[in-house]
Amino acid sequence: MARLLSTAWTRAGVALETAAVTGRVWIAGGWQAELTVQGEARAESAGFELGHHLLCRLAEFGAKQAGGELGEPVLRSFDDLATHSPAALLHYLAGLGSEGAAAQREWRRAFELDPQMAAPRTALAAALLSSGQAEAAAGLLAGISLSDGFAAADLGLGLWAAGEQALSFELLQAAVKANPQNALALAALGAQLARRASGGEDAEQHEALDEAQLLATQATQMAGDDYRTWAALADVHRARGDFSQAGFFYGFALRLAPDAPALLKDAGANWLQARQAKQALPLIERALQAAPDDAENLGNLAFAHLLLGDPQAALVAARRAAKLGPNHARLRILHGDLALRAGKREEALEAWARAVELEPGITINPEGGNLGLEAE
Repeated sequence: MARLLSTAWTRAGVALETAAVTGRVWIAGGWQAELTVQGEARAESAGFELGHHLLCRLAEFGAKQAGGELGEPVLRSFDDLATHSPAALLHYLAGLGSEGAAAQREWRRAFELDPQMAAPRTALAAALLSSGQAEAAAGLLAGISLSDGFAAADLGLGLWAAGEQALSFELLQAAVKANPQNALALAALGAQLARRASGGEDAEQHEALDEAQLLATQATQMAGDDYRTWAALADVHRARGDFSQAGFFYGFALRLAPDAPALLKDAGANWLQARQAKQALPLIERALQAAPDDAENLGNLAFAHLLLGDPQAALVAARRAAKLGPNHARLRILHGDLALRAGKREEALEAWARAVELEPGITINPEGGNLGLEAE
């Protein structure tokens, strides 16, 4: 219980020394609890299905004793503890008081007792994400609705970074709905909206880009010292095709985080889209210094070399990209196109054949030009 309450107070910006807090929770004909904060005691009781309400009231009491209040986003987060199973809630709380494998065992037991209870699933998903198991985390989160906007934001950002775009988008929407003051959730949602609408010309896509720009702009106003807010605003302008303005905001973000690999990659890709290879190349090279095994960025390097009139260097980079991203069909096509340009037809055919295996149904032009590569 202590960790749950301290998390709620921290989220609300309430300063409360844990040494000044004691309490316990138990079951006796329903939920029973006692909490003492700075010498003031509070007893609470609730029915078996209202344990989350009891915990919320305890958190409110502690916040008020410290001269603060929880606020709506924090209050709403307790709804994710709702369960018909008292044992499930007890196991979840026990997990919060444990570490590592012991915590995960408690959360798994809570999940087994009540698969619809959101909190154990978000806790287990966070553990999976931290160990690089994004697909498993996404599977665990599928089909649940979160009231805890803080958890939704953290998980949405983590899944987005791991490439789980669809579920990430849903979680970020839930995060912004629960807590419109979460600047990073606003920024990430804006960036995702922009990327979804990129290249579109219909009214719906224009509306999506307008919404994306509003979200990203609000994020920069709330957290202008975090590079991710400016990167999101850059993403919006890039999606609109305004590469110069996008480059300005990527540059601003890079002043805050000059070595962020994903930011360097996006900034370089922006100038590639603008066919400004001289501006793109140093950004791509810096991104590869930070993340040398990024296959997509090696593909960007190949494109940049081609635009700069060095097809041999482009082919070398494309080969490395295909080797590091063997399941990336676009990189196989790039490899094939550049191999054909170099007069290596057998190498090109082999690369294209692998691309077709990866994405059956794609059309390959045996004369090249499949990716619209054009030198300046």
